Amino acid sequence: MTRSPIVESAVTLGAALAAIVAAFKVVLRLPGIPYNVRELFLDHASTSALVFFALTLLWIGVGAMLVAQVVISSRRRYLALPAMLIAVSLISKMLLSRSVTYESIDDIIGSNNLYGLVVTQHAWGPRWVRAFNVLGPNAIDFLERRVRYTALYSIPVLGIALNLLTTARSTRARMTSLDRLMLIACAAAWLVLARTLVVTWAATDNLTELIAQRALFGIPGEWFLFGVPLLIGVSVALLLRASTHPVWWPAAIVATVAAIPAAWALLNLGLEPHVEKYGAVFSGAQFLLGPDRTHTLSRMALFGRWAAVQLAADGVTFVGAWIVQRSLVTAKAAAGSR
Repeated sequence: MTRSPIVESAVTLGAALAAIVAAFKVVLRLPGIPYNVRELFLDHASTSALVFFALTLLWIGVGAMLVAQVVISSRRRYLALPAMLIAVSLISKMLLSRSVTYESIDDIIGSNNLYGLVVTQHAWGPRWVRAFNVLGPNAIDFLERRVRYTALYSIPVLGIALNLLTTARSTRARMTSLDRLMLIACAAAWLVLARTLVVTWAATDNLTELIAQRALFGIPGEWFLFGVPLLIGVSVALLLRASTHPVWWPAAIVATVAAIPAAWALLNLGLEPHVEKYGAVFSGAQFLLGPDRTHTLSRMALFGRWAAVQLAADGVTFVGAWIVQRSLVTAKAAAGSR
């Protein structure tokens, strides 16, 4: 008996959640796991926290595919893109807040400092002081936290979604050259704005100190790091195409494997090779993938860990995107049969 696409998607989602939760329960008990991963989750990595974290991971693929689908189906794609990036980022923030500690989120997006800068230091002038006093510090902090999170989270989602545009389906006419130009301009403007909020106006050095200040040809490291989600997006797009057209499987597998050393190279170009903190000197890759700041791993060991992380990212992103793609195909088929 053939299962319906809706049941198939639901079974896939349940199996993916169970697999991710089980994998994290095993990984968190392994020796040599980075201390920042051990301290990440709420309630000592309870099952509930891990389920919401698994949903957060799957949401990367779900959100990216939703962005691609809405953009490709919209009349004004240049408006749909930022609106969808904001929407999927806020949903991710909600899911993540139920799985990890606020301290962990603050370590990445930074603390709320806008109210103090505007009201105390008069950074934006007297009119903004009056406006901020009317709104109050709680409302400003609420908005600032979500703006900062959106700026950071939307960067990788944008990289993946741009690749998924090739797999998104629409009943509208194909994009014209002008449509493409305006969409590219919108994506570029969003990326520059997000980069400004995340790096230039950062409220923490936990992230910025890991980014290479001068990489190849003097290009700031964050631009190389943006290439990593682009490569993941390429792999996921090919895997999605292969899931419906098996002839694409060889190309998808080759591209996914080849993307690992390519992303590793971009990661090392984008991360600072010598970070000094609390009397210890380590590389950005060592900080992200090593067990702590004092016990260093070999280059090959770090690459092995990165390969595992990237393949896992490919897998969860693919599953999330596939569920959306499958559900949309089912919904359109049902609508067409009416």
